Amino acid sequence: MSLFYAASTGGFYDDAVHVAMPDDAVEITTQLRSELLAGEAQSLVIGADEHGRPVLRTPELDRESEADRERIWRDGKIENMKWLRERHRDELEMSSDTTLTVDQYQALLAYLKDLRDWPQSEQFPKEQARPEQPDWIALQVR
Repeated sequence: MSLFYAASTGGFYDDAVHVAMPDDAVEITTQLRSELLAGEAQSLVIGADEHGRPVLRTPELDRESEADRERIWRDGKIENMKWLRERHRDELEMSSDTTLTVDQYQALLAYLKDLRDWPQSEQFPKEQARPEQPDWIALQVR
């Protein structure tokens, strides 16, 4: 049994099953096919290189899709930070010691504001220009 990939169809072929294959079919290993399918499950796309061999690529997104992706990322970050802000407010209202320092709380609020303002940024929706999370937050987040 041998496996093949054809760039013209974007399909995989098994010579034990397929009696006819496209002219551009190239032989691949079972391991490569598994890696390609695993990459596809991670939102990558299977394409062909200049020799017709299958490769994984990051999909090209239009601006609207990129903006949607960034808003989803931003909304998730805000949701994951709410408990930290609420805990600090609760500690203040109970007149107990706070887990965060005043400076950390101010940095948290500034980060949340940056996240909310992210879609209005000139750099939006470039992933590399996302607001930076203060390092200490990673130690607080479960």
